[in-house]
Amino acid sequence: MKLERIRVVVERLKAKHSGEEVKYSGCYPMCHGGGCILKLRVKDGNFVCVEPDDTYNRDVAREDEVLKEIDLVKYRLQRRPCEIAYAWPEIVNHPQRILYPLKRVDWSPENPNPQNRGKSGFVRISWEEAINLIASEIKKCVETGEKYSIIIGYPDTYFLDNLLGWLDCGVQGWGWCSYDPERQALHLMYGVPMEYAVPPGAHTVFGSEKHPTPVEWGTAVDMLLNSKLIILWGASPDIHHYGPGHNTAYFIRLAREKGTPVIAIDPRYSASAETLCDQWIPIKPGTDMAMMCAMAYVLFKEDLYNHEFVEKWVEPKGFEMWRKYIMGEPKGEDNPYGDGVPKSPEWAEKICGVPAETIYELTRLYARSKPTFLWKNWSVARKSRGENAARTAIILQSMMGYIAMPGGSALASPWPIFKIEPFVLLFALYEKRAERPIKEPHINPRMYRSTKFGQMLYLLEKVERGELSTEEFRKIIGWNCDPSHPNPKPKILFHGTYGFGNTSNTLVTAPYATNHVVKALSRLKLIVSLVSYMTPTARFSDIVLPILDQFEDTRVSCANELLQYFPRMVSPKGEAKHPIWIYGKIARALGIGPDKFLPIYTSDEDWEKDLEYFFTLCYEQIKDMVEKSIVYYGGKLDKPLPSLKETEKNAFVVVNLSEYFDKPIQPCYSVFVKNKRFSTKSGKIEFVCDFMLKEEERGKVHFDHEGRWIGWVPNDWRDETAHPIYQPCVRGMEDPLVKEYPLMLLTPHSRYRLHSYGWQSQYLRENYRHSLWINIADAKKRGINDNDLCLVYNDVGKVVIPAYVTSRISPGVVIIHHGAWYDPDDEGVDWGGCPAVLLYDDKSPPCPPTATGLVEVKRYDGPIKRATKIL
Repeated sequence: MKLERIRVVVERLKAKHSGEEVKYSGCYPMCHGGGCILKLRVKDGNFVCVEPDDTYNRDVAREDEVLKEIDLVKYRLQRRPCEIAYAWPEIVNHPQRILYPLKRVDWSPENPNPQNRGKSGFVRISWEEAINLIASEIKKCVETGEKYSIIIGYPDTYFLDNLLGWLDCGVQGWGWCSYDPERQALHLMYGVPMEYAVPPGAHTVFGSEKHPTPVEWGTAVDMLLNSKLIILWGASPDIHHYGPGHNTAYFIRLAREKGTPVIAIDPRYSASAETLCDQWIPIKPGTDMAMMCAMAYVLFKEDLYNHEFVEKWVEPKGFEMWRKYIMGEPKGEDNPYGDGVPKSPEWAEKICGVPAETIYELTRLYARSKPTFLWKNWSVARKSRGENAARTAIILQSMMGYIAMPGGSALASPWPIFKIEPFVLLFALYEKRAERPIKEPHINPRMYRSTKFGQMLYLLEKVERGELSTEEFRKIIGWNCDPSHPNPKPKILFHGTYGFGNTSNTLVTAPYATNHVVKALSRLKLIVSLVSYMTPTARFSDIVLPILDQFEDTRVSCANELLQYFPRMVSPKGEAKHPIWIYGKIARALGIGPDKFLPIYTSDEDWEKDLEYFFTLCYEQIKDMVEKSIVYYGGKLDKPLPSLKETEKNAFVVVNLSEYFDKPIQPCYSVFVKNKRFSTKSGKIEFVCDFMLKEEERGKVHFDHEGRWIGWVPNDWRDETAHPIYQPCVRGMEDPLVKEYPLMLLTPHSRYRLHSYGWQSQYLRENYRHSLWINIADAKKRGINDNDLCLVYNDVGKVVIPAYVTSRISPGVVIIHHGAWYDPDDEGVDWGGCPAVLLYDDKSPPCPPTATGLVEVKRYDGPIKRATKIL
């Protein structure tokens, strides 16, 4: 009888899935993530649900019981996705999905009514009308000679760069994201521009005769098999989108089970600290550099560093300059940043709050654990002066020689060896680029740090009113192009242009001082957004263009040791289009033909076929690159990788590249196995950036010794130093402003969102409450109980949000997770819990994005103005 009841239940559940088709696909929301594989259920062209990957170990309840070491080396395990992936059916079919082109009801070319952005409704228009309106406004800018009048919001895009290049009227930002301090360090210290950080065989398509030596960074399986100590510095692997298949935390857990100590250094007692680590070391946020300096001091003082490695592979002048600074020698010509203060653990304890004894013992453990995988995460550098910590993490690993050892790390985070972006191939394969003088490294000048585009808008108004000099304006926004260019005159803003959901809502949700940005938008005649949902960014736009979302178009991905080709899995919603189609239509409306721009768009009739051909070409090109790279890295390529011609039409293709290797690729493989030099001027790791020692170089565009643009150092590097030093964080715990705003705000990423993407999911929202993390002592002092409404405020903004009173965060520190949707009331108080409202920095070098600040908190007892947003 019992078995019969079970059978009935099983049959009932099976009936719910009647008519469903099981498909497999990759995931490509631009998380730089795990190369996950999703098992999809599709019915009548629509998503039904997402299930975990079962391409390996199908019907095995616990993979741990069957996996052998070689299976881990070859990543023969299920690449299960993050929490967000399971909400894809709801997100893709969300009622807030934008299905048709929209125009703000009170916008017109003659009267844009910018004061009503964010308040007015929208009306549906045709694609023809939308394209013609956009093209008409662009033509006006061109015809009136307004050269730098069309700007691109975060991030930049290959396509609009070239499109606007033919019109000579565009401006873009430089830099991408939170990882830019590490990108800067990669170039300054190893000589590798980020866009070249792929195997030599993978860059031959560009025909570069000066391809620099790549720097392989260290992978999760290398860490598991070879590391003797793992330090998670600001890292939460249970949240971070690192592969294989979002499984880095699993590899760390396995390493710990086999006896590898794991230590977390973090202001909060994170889930990773709790579940993965043997020790948690709390630290004051923004003071990581002080602790790193103290570790270097112990390595010097107790003679623990690797002399042989340093003498062979570290440029000696810079090493000696660094040593003198750390040991506290007085200022001199060969010690320009000397202050006579030894950077000892006792010195650091007063700054970072970590006991000196802890720093001594940690450093000694670090020195004898050969090698240590030092994972300094992006979060450490995602604040004022963050470039110092990014560079010093490499210095510590270099002092110990760990960047040359299996199980070490070269850039202080696990990163895939094979990562090739398909869209960059467009120009290499057959796109003609607009010509520019040799002194200008880009088609459109990079006049601002991309994350500061909003700051650029409202500070420009101060320049025009005479309240701010052009020189100071350019320092703040990170001018990174020919200094003879005039300031931009923004009239049109394109946003969400890269075509990924997580980059399409940064206009008002991710910039600094959001309320200031919103006011500055009034200077623009037209804001065009490419989005999938009615986000805050869409609400502040004039023309909204719906783009395809996950699984509605063809993609090619090469990341985390997977080469994937995933065709369209579900039908597009409404009239949503691919961004490339949109650019092609705008170009043709402007009279720019396929001979100059986007030859893959020939006509609407052939569009689907043309796009499929393009991605087929991308796949085959990347396949050829990867085959060369497998041979380069000593893999066994018994036969060519599968071609799309050999596979079923419209089939998901996945190639596990780890199958071609019997052991993980060690850090800096090209240098220490292939016997190449680093691509710096000295051929060694350089602790010092020479041009930053020369004041006459300030204000210029910076190129390295091979003529490659140094893209993450603006013309004026402000007070960034030639080698990293300890500098107090602007709006940090040592800032005088702390007397007025005594709590340091951190804005880490949520496991339930990719930036702001996923905020709209009720399925995900049911698993957490978006709230202000505040320490018990700080809450008690302010009379705040758990779940009380709080007013979080400073001199740039105000946010109302419920409190989460906890001992998991250090006293003096509060957290609001990044990515909440901006929802202001009439007074500009945000009720969505958007932390960007509270962020501002106009003093620091612009490379690190600002994700921290100072605030005060008090209990909120006023009227409820946005009740549905906070419950």
